[in-house]
Amino acid sequence: ERKLRRFAEMKALQAQIEPHFLYNTLDAIMWLVEAEKQQEAVEMLGQLSLFFRISLSKGQDVISLKEEIEHTRSYMEIQKRCYHDIMDYKITLPKELEEVRLPKLTIQPLAENALFHGVKEKRGKSMIQIACQDLEEDILIIVEDNGAGIKPDKLRELEQARKEGKRIGFGLAAVHERVRLYYGASYGVKINSKYGEGTRVEVRMPKEFLPI
Repeated sequence: ERKLRRFAEMKALQAQIEPHFLYNTLDAIMWLVEAEKQQEAVEMLGQLSLFFRISLSKGQDVISLKEEIEHTRSYMEIQKRCYHDIMDYKITLPKELEEVRLPKLTIQPLAENALFHGVKEKRGKSMIQIACQDLEEDILIIVEDNGAGIKPDKLRELEQARKEGKRIGFGLAAVHERVRLYYGASYGVKINSKYGEGTRVEVRMPKEFLPI
């Protein structure tokens, strides 16, 4: 009963996040139309359509890693049009991992965190790198940026909250909690950061989807 209640709470939080992103993207598209940049507006609408098509996923909460990466890429493409002067990104997905199943919205919230708490806080241009690695029985998803990094006291606060299951920073907390709900306490999110240099977030989970 506790797990079912937590899943319901997580879905409610996700439902609150997506409209905010939708409003901001539609505002950007409207600005492009007003500026007579119709082709850019059409491309942005295409990425938005893909983003929400995968978000809906016919009501499924578990999708392939390939779909999760496509979802994240559509998000990054939209944001790159808004923040092209300060942000670039790179995504690496080995073909042999494309059909691995995982909970939806595992990677995109971490990319969003990297953009808004790493890239936007740093002067100059930054890179967000997303990579998926094969660890035999497990997979490792890495979201890394060379942005502003996290101050030591804030990093300690995040780490303590992660250990205690508290919510600090929706993206990190939600992903960590959902992975643990699906796979158990031995899996989840790990954060490494150096203030002024960047942040690396790792998500480890089993390659074979066998929820507890």
